[in-house]
Amino acid sequence: MEQKVYRYLCEYDLLAPGDDVTVALSGGADSVALLWVLRTLAPRLGIRLRAAHYHHGIRGAEADRDAEFCRKLCDDWQIPFSVERGDAPARARQTGESLEEAARALRYAFLRRVAPGKLATAHNADDNAETVLLHLLRGTGPRGLGGIPPRRENIVRPLLTCTRAEIEALLARQGLSHVDDSTNGADDCLRNRLRHRVLPLLRAENPSLTDTLCRAAALAREEDEFLSRLASQAAEDCRTAKGFACGKLLALDPVLRRRVLMGMLRALGLENPSAVYVEGLETLLHAGPSARWSLPGGLVAERSYDLLTVGASAPLPPLAEQPLRIPGQTVLPDGLGRIVSTVTKNSYFSKKNLTTFAFRCDMITGREIRVRGRRSADRLTLSGGTKRVKALMIDRKLPARLRAAVPVLTLDDAPIAVFGVGADPAFTANPDEEALLISYRGPLFDDPEREEEANES
Repeated sequence: MEQKVYRYLCEYDLLAPGDDVTVALSGGADSVALLWVLRTLAPRLGIRLRAAHYHHGIRGAEADRDAEFCRKLCDDWQIPFSVERGDAPARARQTGESLEEAARALRYAFLRRVAPGKLATAHNADDNAETVLLHLLRGTGPRGLGGIPPRRENIVRPLLTCTRAEIEALLARQGLSHVDDSTNGADDCLRNRLRHRVLPLLRAENPSLTDTLCRAAALAREEDEFLSRLASQAAEDCRTAKGFACGKLLALDPVLRRRVLMGMLRALGLENPSAVYVEGLETLLHAGPSARWSLPGGLVAERSYDLLTVGASAPLPPLAEQPLRIPGQTVLPDGLGRIVSTVTKNSYFSKKNLTTFAFRCDMITGREIRVRGRRSADRLTLSGGTKRVKALMIDRKLPARLRAAVPVLTLDDAPIAVFGVGADPAFTANPDEEALLISYRGPLFDDPEREEEANES
């Protein structure tokens, strides 16, 4: 396996002599194998090696055990070691992220801070295959089909060439111990359900499924990179002093044009823009001589004759009050999107989602819910207590220009929920209860449909 990893490192030029490499060490099988392989190859590669472990402040004594295991392992192997303890639950409460998202953000912030050079993570070939399937389930394009790349900025993944079985065989052969995260055995997230239930069925049909998916991912990455280079050149050809020429954009092949529009959005800070925003820009290009489209983060796209511009705009006007159609769809004015209400069993939301709320039917039935913009005296009760809505919006880092337009749901003129902020727990349905599901769909926020673990966590 060591030789296989060495060839992979050379093929993708992941490490160079003199590199300072920090291994993200969880103590699990994959990261222990990665540390052992790089330690073995370090003299041949000419690299300096260190390790870092992040304690998320969750899983109690089990997480304490993991941190101590990593510290002792690095002491035994004489590898410089960094460790830090954080509070992922506190961050999740503060930001509205899921616990998994908060933990990942804290972990990577720590790793980037302590890694002076390259950061090596222990993603393996089976992780890559699972990621490709996850993207297929959610809907994706060539970039998503490319799975986990061998390198992203200073992050490298030397074990992407190795399967989980090869890693376990290495640990057994070398007599290397590791720790297990008990949450990996639970089926409370999509990746685990896919790993435990779906992949065994697919492997019964194709025992080489991991190799097949990884080869397909490598081809998709190559084609994605090629198309990205073409799109970059096309964007420059369409660029003007004030924006982009609509006629030139429309003359592009639709595949290339979508790439150019996606690149515009990423350049403005929308890291993973939803396809709906690209479709909105397409609509502008085919619209009349004057049109506009609202985007997340206080951005707006405008067409004026042959010129397309995307950038910040003036504050949005206050959202006018209107009753909510239940069940049904309520269209908001000024292109602010729509609110969809359905009555169903509350089985969908096992994590915090600030653009969809599940309300108890017994608290809502027979009462009129209205939607409007924020008022100066508005206060909302969340799990941490009651606070002014304006202060909560600031806590959630909602851009100032959006705050007057953010929909507030009210009963008897008192807020029970604010999209992008949260809902009063007194009205929130428990899992499996009959619930009124109210969802915001529109340009004020990024796509809410995010899995609890990112594909590169």
